[in-house]
Amino acid sequence: MNKNDPETNLERDISDSLRPDAVVARGPDLTDEVEHLIRKDVVHRRVYTDPDLFNIEMDRIFGATWCFIGHESEVPEPGDFVRKRLGKRQIILVRTRKGEIRGLLNRCSHRGTTLVGEEEGCAKRFTCPYHGWAFDLDGHLQSLPVADSYSKLYERPFDLGQIKVVSHRGFVFGTLAAEPMPLDEWLGPAKLWLDEHIDRHPSGSIRVLKAPIKQSYKANWKMAWDNAADGIHATFAHRSYNLLGKEAETDTILSRNPAVSPMVGYTLGHGHCVVDQRPGIPDGPWSTMRPLPTREDLEASLKERGGDIPRETWDLMTGNMVNLNIFPNLIFVGNQIVVPEPISAGETLMNYYLVMADDTPEEVNLMRMRVDEDFMSFGIPDDFEMFERVQEGLQTIEEEWVDVSRGDDAGDVVDEYGLATGDLASEAPIRHYMQEWKRIMAKPIPTTIRRARIEDSKFMKAQKLKAESAAAAVAEDVK
Repeated sequence: MNKNDPETNLERDISDSLRPDAVVARGPDLTDEVEHLIRKDVVHRRVYTDPDLFNIEMDRIFGATWCFIGHESEVPEPGDFVRKRLGKRQIILVRTRKGEIRGLLNRCSHRGTTLVGEEEGCAKRFTCPYHGWAFDLDGHLQSLPVADSYSKLYERPFDLGQIKVVSHRGFVFGTLAAEPMPLDEWLGPAKLWLDEHIDRHPSGSIRVLKAPIKQSYKANWKMAWDNAADGIHATFAHRSYNLLGKEAETDTILSRNPAVSPMVGYTLGHGHCVVDQRPGIPDGPWSTMRPLPTREDLEASLKERGGDIPRETWDLMTGNMVNLNIFPNLIFVGNQIVVPEPISAGETLMNYYLVMADDTPEEVNLMRMRVDEDFMSFGIPDDFEMFERVQEGLQTIEEEWVDVSRGDDAGDVVDEYGLATGDLASEAPIRHYMQEWKRIMAKPIPTTIRRARIEDSKFMKAQKLKAESAAAAVAEDVK
């Protein structure tokens, strides 16, 4: 039995978990261990390779903090649902009959069967395929076979478990933490950058296509996080992509010299960061795009509409050149939302969601698709190869440390709140999120399963009235 596995650790008090409102802090105290693993400017290889640490991450990083779950536009109508993940847990993100967004655990409260097998759909209720238990969209138990076979059924916590969910302008974040900090506080300065990303769209809102492109790589999920704000790698890892741009006489954004670029990166607290590439592209994002399939046809069609087409419309067809990363699982690249999904210490599933701009000409969204297909085809394979090569290199146990010192005491400017500003070469974003990782992983965090109030369930009310009536009848017979 592994003492570091939160599923099997004997230090926790299991008895309290029987209560429907149980608050349990799982796993060991790792304060000394993570202090050793995460130093000021180096990180131990085990942070990427250790399966025991990975299991604890699934409890503390992907469970006891705010994580991105989905977008409200994925479930526009009552009954609409999409299946998501929070660490190893399956979540049903659903819109109820009242229009509320809920995050239900995809686990029947009877014997643990997953209720939903499809990725998305529309339902009036969720029915367990194993024993026929049926649940309302808000998680209440609606019915079950042979209800009379349970003593005081109305007192049992049979409504579906839920996570706490809070939305910010359509972005749904969830947590199992018993007492999470307010979402606004968690987002901090990153909220302003998120708002700016949304506000560049004409309607002041976005629409997320619910079917992502899914690709996996054989390496740790933090490889994607290290890469998201890494300004150096694009010049080297994406050499083939840059050569394609040169052949088309296009100065792609990835081909810029990172040593002289005016682009800038900021750490934003709680592991969040942003890389603003706009200072390096005075002619706007659209000027960096090389020829793509149907580009000329779409440009011609847009011009045929007549009138002056503002630069903002052209730039809307590509990304805004601001890479925003909200720890631990929300990355904005181009017109995509990227959601890393950890599978194991050495495997990660990446979900790429295309964002559509409403209230714009049809050509804009069609071109957004072509732009995203371009980097998915020519850029992402480069990144995945590098991730896997790093993971392979980290199997060398005699070389224990990974260097992340670039920019530290060598160009980065740190303000009074400890937030850093650095150039495109700085590794401050990696150092920053690793310190947040250390903070969260240090100690067990109290978590709890939310449930709908039993008193609000029509089915449970009926069961209670039925039991009370039966008890009254028995008492009358005794008289």
